[in-house]
Amino acid sequence: MGALASHRVSDADFVAAIGVQWQRRPLAPEPGLAALLAQAQLDDGGKATVVQAVGMLVVDECVAHGYHSMDLVVLHRDTQGLDEALERFDKPHTHADDEVRYILEGEGLFGFFDAHGQERVLRVQPGDYLRIPAGVEHRFTLTATRRIKALRLFADTVGWVAQYTQRPAAAMEVPA
Repeated sequence: MGALASHRVSDADFVAAIGVQWQRRPLAPEPGLAALLAQAQLDDGGKATVVQAVGMLVVDECVAHGYHSMDLVVLHRDTQGLDEALERFDKPHTHADDEVRYILEGEGLFGFFDAHGQERVLRVQPGDYLRIPAGVEHRFTLTATRRIKALRLFADTVGWVAQYTQRPAAAMEVPA
């Protein structure tokens, strides 16, 4: 078993091979932003403040990939319709446009599928930046903490509609 384990492809190599950009972009410890991110819920003004502050950190990605808009997704235990939303997100799917997530608070699990149908599950945490190219099969759920705040970048929100692949998939487990 030791020989097999030594030949296992790292998570970073697995996602890079399917075109996913996975970077660490830790947030600078700015007290006002940290206080907003620590709140479970944010009103529209709080979300706009976070988007404005954090958006400046990803201008390079917006320019490089033609992203024209951004917003903040906030999921927590009391989010109305959370279980239904997670059920949709957890089904393997693709998008006609890139899916970009910059994790600011909380954590989640992304499952990525290669061309052979093998899945790799990654835990994403604050500071993780993911750019999932159009057409890459993936899925998402929350961990047991059941909360996440993520900046989303879009070239065009129309291309972000999920195209479900109907691939059967077991429950995602937290990677060791």
